[in-house]
Amino acid sequence: MLSWLDVLAITAAALATAYGVRRGGGLLLALPIAAVIYWFGLDYVPSPPWLIALGLVSGLLASLVSGLLPLRIPYKLNGLLGGVAGFFWGAVLAVGLWVGLPSEYSPATGAIRYPALDTPPLIQKAVASSTLAPRVFELVWRNRLARKFFLGSE
Repeated sequence: MLSWLDVLAITAAALATAYGVRRGGGLLLALPIAAVIYWFGLDYVPSPPWLIALGLVSGLLASLVSGLLPLRIPYKLNGLLGGVAGFFWGAVLAVGLWVGLPSEYSPATGAIRYPALDTPPLIQKAVASSTLAPRVFELVWRNRLARKFFLGSE
């Protein structure tokens, strides 16, 4: 059964896909620009809460750049390309929602505890009842590049 955390992440992914269809092919150009700005900015971010600000700034810069470039995309392909870009953007948002909860190192077991014990009980229950959040967190934690991208740590 899906928890409210899963529903929130899936809804964010669906809304991003719909936004991509509405925005069109310009979003397909904005996403790689934002990803490159975000990736190079990761080395200069002091702590994980600043990742949100870095994501917003990179998205804003990419949106400005993609709005300045003239695009000649056929009308029938415009929504499709925007939908593909929105789908990828939605996938990143959903993974960010699933893995963005606080985690902590447990010295007793030598493993990462997700979510951390000091998170509110409502969030702990949502992660415990979620079918996707622990699996996605484990996948991101084991992959070095994904861990740097989503959690800001090596």
